[in-house]
Amino acid sequence: MKRDRERIERLRELIRYHDYRYYVEANPEISDYEYDQLMRELVELEKRHPELITPDSPTQRVSGQPLEGFTQVRHKLPMLSLENAFSPEEIREFDRRVKRWLGVSHLEYVAELKIDGVSASLEYENGVFVRGTSRGDGEVGDDITQNLKTIHEIPLRLNTSDERFLNIEVRGEVYMEIERFRKINKEREKNGESLFANPRNATAGSLKLLDPREVAKRPLRIFIHSTGFIKKNPFRTHFEALTTFKELGFIVNPETRLCKDIEEVIDYHKSWEEKHKDLPYEVDGMVVKINDLLSHEKLGQTAKAPRWAIAYKFKGEVGETKLLDIKIQVGRSGALTPVGILKPVRIKGATIHRATLHNEDEIKRKDIRIGDTVLVERSGDVIPKVIGIIKGKRDGTEKIFHFPRMCPVCGAPVMRPPGEARNFCTGFACPAQLKRRIEHFVSRNCMDIEGLGGRLIDQLIEEGIIKELVDLYKLIDEPERLIVLKGWGEKSAENLLVNIERSKYQSLDRLINALGITYVGSQTAYLLAQRYGSLDVLKKATYEKLMEIDGIGEKVAYSINTFFKQPETCKFIKKLEERGVRTSSREVVGSEFKGKTLVITGSLEHYSRDEAYDLVKKLGGTPSSSVSKRIDFLVVGEKAGSKLEKAKSLGIPCISAKEFEGRLIKYEREMVSAPVDLAEIKRMVKERIEFAKSKDKKLTNHGNTS
Repeated sequence: MKRDRERIERLRELIRYHDYRYYVEANPEISDYEYDQLMRELVELEKRHPELITPDSPTQRVSGQPLEGFTQVRHKLPMLSLENAFSPEEIREFDRRVKRWLGVSHLEYVAELKIDGVSASLEYENGVFVRGTSRGDGEVGDDITQNLKTIHEIPLRLNTSDERFLNIEVRGEVYMEIERFRKINKEREKNGESLFANPRNATAGSLKLLDPREVAKRPLRIFIHSTGFIKKNPFRTHFEALTTFKELGFIVNPETRLCKDIEEVIDYHKSWEEKHKDLPYEVDGMVVKINDLLSHEKLGQTAKAPRWAIAYKFKGEVGETKLLDIKIQVGRSGALTPVGILKPVRIKGATIHRATLHNEDEIKRKDIRIGDTVLVERSGDVIPKVIGIIKGKRDGTEKIFHFPRMCPVCGAPVMRPPGEARNFCTGFACPAQLKRRIEHFVSRNCMDIEGLGGRLIDQLIEEGIIKELVDLYKLIDEPERLIVLKGWGEKSAENLLVNIERSKYQSLDRLINALGITYVGSQTAYLLAQRYGSLDVLKKATYEKLMEIDGIGEKVAYSINTFFKQPETCKFIKKLEERGVRTSSREVVGSEFKGKTLVITGSLEHYSRDEAYDLVKKLGGTPSSSVSKRIDFLVVGEKAGSKLEKAKSLGIPCISAKEFEGRLIKYEREMVSAPVDLAEIKRMVKERIEFAKSKDKKLTNHGNTS
């Protein structure tokens, strides 16, 4: 037994060493056959001694049964997207801006190829890979640990004993090489399966598979490009971090360069403008980052992007096709956007049918006419756009497009504010805006009114039942109007009305998100709710005060300030309050976690560990990662580890995960909403429906429809 244990450890060390030589240094010392023999011997020994199998063993890259679904994980630091630059002048403006904010005259930059792949986060504890997470919405992602383990370039154990790097989170881009992508598509074609549009889609589709054994058949790779959450960041510069990553066993893109100033960045970008097409993987630009990490902290971030980095895009691939028509889309904000309807054209592995024409000025500037032969550019995941026309191919049948002066949906006048490139519909009850406003308002991340889908919204608008958003909360006064709708009845009307009434007690951040303020999503809404506590206080916030909030940039602050200055906004908020919608936050008083320090060991049923710790912080408590005399109690979940024994030896109180989660759920309900008596809501809705039926006996005929 002892000899087998020692041999297993030795084999693991050898395999890790040869993985490093092969994947990181690209300089293997042994043949594939010799490597396979080492792996085969390890597999046999672990079969003989399953109790010796560890999560970081090279044999565990593909293990276990298919998953039923992915567990969601909240990122310790948001995984943000990047602002884009498309020209040398835009990148110089970025340089001028960050220097002005930092008050410096010189900055070093790191330029990295921007891989067209899928972002992932890798977490290590005591040097062992413990969790891999997808980007998701930037705040919450999926736990895809088992799928990421199939990527051989991800070390399951770090190549270090240095304590500074043992507990670390790194982030990277998972990708598929172009040649391997083509082989997969050929195989799928042979099997009669639908083809992937491009390597990025193939990568994303692979990481979403629930069976790691299937993922292992897809040849995925990864480049590590940045740090995530590190309790005590040991790095001074970004380039130093990248250099250390290689020593730890990660793959860093070899084309990364430290540039002395922004002009060197521009030159380096220019040198790759054409030759990037010869790479074995797809890239769509360069990521430009300030090298000094202290500057990262000073600059911070907006809700969507860091202020210390920018994506400097390459010119996208261009296709030539016919512009068949120009249609106007009316957005939720009322903005009118011209969209080109194209003769289908293949660009960068995707079939393009539509492309944005941006605005009225762009159409005039480029002299774009219906029937023109146009050039369409597609770069990464950016919406395809018409970048020009080929005038030499005109035959005289082309038609000049006249931008509408009346909204094509509701007929209201179209206006263009001073200094604004876009035209807007002035109709507050414009059906195009109203439908989108309602869809957004009732969506899961907003007021979460289940049962109010697109078809029903259309029906309610067409029947004249809803003429403005607040009419949703008037439906309780006239339930008969719902009951008599085609396909509806008493039961379905009752369910919807209960959900509408419940939504009156949603949290403030959800309500702010539901208002549909341009550039404000769930994260920004949460920041505003935390800072101001009520719509009444928020609507008085000045542009300058909004700019003081970490995570809110100039454009977002301007948008929020402008939105609350509109008389229609104030009228709408007043109407919501009159209908009983709660427009302020609720604080939890007397949380038993306040001032307490706790540790969680083992797994919880209803929360990930990060989610539980986030809640504890909101309740005034302090999460800790290690057991010591300083902690107040230990939460004991399933498969509790050595922390439980240590807590017992120190006499630290322990509570079960079930009890702990029960308390969290109770407090979360108090924080998220005012007390909701669901039974009372249901009783009230039933009373209203019975009263309506008593007035109109014909409604009884609809009573059994569900």
